[in-house]
Amino acid sequence: MNPLNLYSAPLLILFVILLAGLFLLRPGLSLVRLLVLALLTLGMAVIWYRLRPVQTPHTDVEDLRSQISAGTPVLLEFQSPY
Repeated sequence: MNPLNLYSAPLLILFVILLAGLFLLRPGLSLVRLLVLALLTLGMAVIWYRLRPVQTPHTDVEDLRSQISAGTPVLLEFQSPY
């Protein structure tokens, strides 16, 4: 497994924060620039936390079979965690 592929979203977020930090803090240090960088970091962390893939609890096989045979459409998704 390629770790760059597995952790591409967190690495991309880290790269964006690093570039923003270099851009914001290059001319000098000020409270407003530090606040912008902190808010950007917090925003990226919240976005990653909300959008990250998580494993859902497994449903009971008999319950799943009864839903499939009930006559209504059932969507089954099989996804990789990354």
